[in-house]
Amino acid sequence: MKNQKNTDFLVRSASIASLLVASTLIVLKYYGWVTTTSVSLLGSLADSLIDFLASVFVFVAISYSMLPADAKHRFGYGKSEGLAAFVQSLFIGISGIYVCFEAIKRLLNPSQINQPSTAIWIILVSIVLTLALVMYQKYVVKKSKSIAIESDQYHYLTDTFINFSVLFSIAITGWTRFVFIDALVGLLISGVVLYTSVTLLKKSFKILLDQEIQSDDRDRIREIALDHPKVLGFHDLRTRDTGRKYIIQFHLELDPNMSLLESHEITDEVTDNVLKLYPDSELIIHTDPLGIDEERDPFE
Repeated sequence: MKNQKNTDFLVRSASIASLLVASTLIVLKYYGWVTTTSVSLLGSLADSLIDFLASVFVFVAISYSMLPADAKHRFGYGKSEGLAAFVQSLFIGISGIYVCFEAIKRLLNPSQINQPSTAIWIILVSIVLTLALVMYQKYVVKKSKSIAIESDQYHYLTDTFINFSVLFSIAITGWTRFVFIDALVGLLISGVVLYTSVTLLKKSFKILLDQEIQSDDRDRIREIALDHPKVLGFHDLRTRDTGRKYIIQFHLELDPNMSLLESHEITDEVTDNVLKLYPDSELIIHTDPLGIDEERDPFE
């Protein structure tokens, strides 16, 4: 329980940190865009605006996912993180399309940007803030496995790439005659943003559609169960990722002459062994007498 509380604190603090960074970047980049009229900086500003909206949604979703299970939601509210990732992917896709249109307009009507040195300082500060946030989010994801924070991390990793691209664009466009570079970088940014959107969309679908966890993890669960000396068989393994934890269910085949008490003790021991490797997971184990004729899962 204490470990869960620490994890919840980390996840919540990471979502608050992303809100603070996003709001700071919006103010900086808006000032930079008004001052310089750079379309690549506008693209970065649009991405930060979407990041802020997505981070607000993530904060709400994370708060909701931490609610305890109740009579109507026996498995808890962890899937709200998958929903947060889904909404984030839509936000990112919208920002990518917007930047693409703006870049095409600037490519057709190129113009020199103003005060490039101001924009460069703004982008450098943005890079430092974004990298610091990404490092913290990476630490939190490692500790919590939160899909919502991981999707937010994708946002800011994309931001880092965007910021470096904008830095390059402003340096060339501001002090050379190659004004079309600003629009080309804007197009490149939109492509990266749209790619990130699709990646997040796939991740969110895995949770929302109850996709099985990775094959390596499924094989490991099977090995742990069969490693018990009194487990004679294993079948019908079904798993899903709720965003905050795994839900795992399977059947164990035991000696048909075994007492109910001993069967219960073996089930508890197998449960403890699985939880050592996958803590906070929820296990549903059904025991069968070895040799019983029953319908098996066709996908196993």
